[in-house]
Amino acid sequence: MIAERLILHIGHGKTGSTSIQRTLRASDEALGRAGVLFPDPGRHDNHQLLFPHLWGVLPDDPVQLASLGTNPSEIRDHAAARFEDLKARIAADAPRDVVLSCENQFRTFPPEAFARLTRTCAELARRVEVVAYLRGPASYALSKVQQDVKKRPEFLYLSQTRLRDVLEPFLEHGPGPLTAVRFARDALADGDVVSDFVTRMLPRVDRDALIRGKDEDNTTVSAEAMAVLQELFRDTRPLPAAVRADKKAFRKIVVATDATLPGAARPRLHDAVREVIEARVTEAPWLKERLGLVFPEQQAPKMSPAQAEERYSRLHDIADLCPVDAARKSALWQASLDAAEARGSVLGRLLRRMTGRR
Repeated sequence: MIAERLILHIGHGKTGSTSIQRTLRASDEALGRAGVLFPDPGRHDNHQLLFPHLWGVLPDDPVQLASLGTNPSEIRDHAAARFEDLKARIAADAPRDVVLSCENQFRTFPPEAFARLTRTCAELARRVEVVAYLRGPASYALSKVQQDVKKRPEFLYLSQTRLRDVLEPFLEHGPGPLTAVRFARDALADGDVVSDFVTRMLPRVDRDALIRGKDEDNTTVSAEAMAVLQELFRDTRPLPAAVRADKKAFRKIVVATDATLPGAARPRLHDAVREVIEARVTEAPWLKERLGLVFPEQQAPKMSPAQAEERYSRLHDIADLCPVDAARKSALWQASLDAAEARGSVLGRLLRRMTGRR
């Protein structure tokens, strides 16, 4: 037995995907009454552990790959086992709809991977629908940098046609129709992505019965915190041994300290950088024609795409992107070290030993 419909929610990142996932995961009873299954994702909020089997392709990002397992063979075997478990769960519970959600799947795949995706999805449901929430160029670029600096020394390059690169193959080779939604309050039901997803994709679910998951961990930090984190992962300032030994733990301290240090503010792009990011994007006509999607906040370009691309290639540091208060950045670094020391953790004890403090 298979389900009637499989919904593939592919993100993209920084569009409230985690909020959708945590709400659906916490609302098993409400979903069950409506004939909806959101399978247990395991140790993640999303279903990234399953998708390697659906596609037959592993992530090309080393950070994402490391989050799945210790080696490719283990990752593939685990994904195949989860797939068999899901088929058994569908046969036992007979849901009408199944939802699989993973923002990490918003990337390019070859045609043969789409052929496999179509085959594996057919083992789960009679029909497939794909949904993606999309942000405009400047808004997404800044949020993506926020995400990148929390785990890597450099922010990743964004294609001039980042949305078309991913979505056109879904239109041409995908397992089912694609719904693309602009991620903005005025475009979402109740101005909320969770409400919009349920209203749009799962209308039989009682929205009042949903249990909202805990707040996302992807907390917005200041430009000063972004700069500190970039330097942390770049090793461009002297680091106590304890910080070098556990940068992820210290990252959490920086994020928490940033929220309490005076002067915290949401980062904003330099006006000139916003112009560069928007001018380099060349996919607006395609988005409008194929998906009926327009980002009204995107301004008319003031330079050619080639000029914008050249300027974009010179953006490397957080200060290149956003105004950074140097004094607050320095204070944040010291306050984060002090916060680490104040904790009764191994990190704090090592810091005290190195600095000679008692």
